[in-house]
Amino acid sequence: MAYFTQDQLLQLGFKLLGKNVKISDKASIYNCNQIEIGGNSRIDDFCVISGKLKIGRNVHITPFCLIAGGTPGVIIEDFSTLAYGVKVFSQSDDYSGKTMVNSTVPKSF
Repeated sequence: MAYFTQDQLLQLGFKLLGKNVKISDKASIYNCNQIEIGGNSRIDDFCVISGKLKIGRNVHITPFCLIAGGTPGVIIEDFSTLAYGVKVFSQSDDYSGKTMVNSTVPKSF
């Protein structure tokens, strides 16, 4: 597994980046300015991470995980592990029937 270098991680513009953080160069990370990662944490291949997120110290996010922090955000406490393929969502769709929810429907509807 290949990891981003420290310089590459700093260029991504994380809100907070601890020491000895390892992130696979095959992970997809969006909105880095909203993401905090504590020291000695690791994110493996093919993870997708986005939105408001606080990852504690000594956290391991194994391959193929998804964390969708959205606006409410997600907190993963120190010394935690997300097993292979785990999906974490901070919010869900609106199932009340009062709105149309679909990624292809314009917001005007």
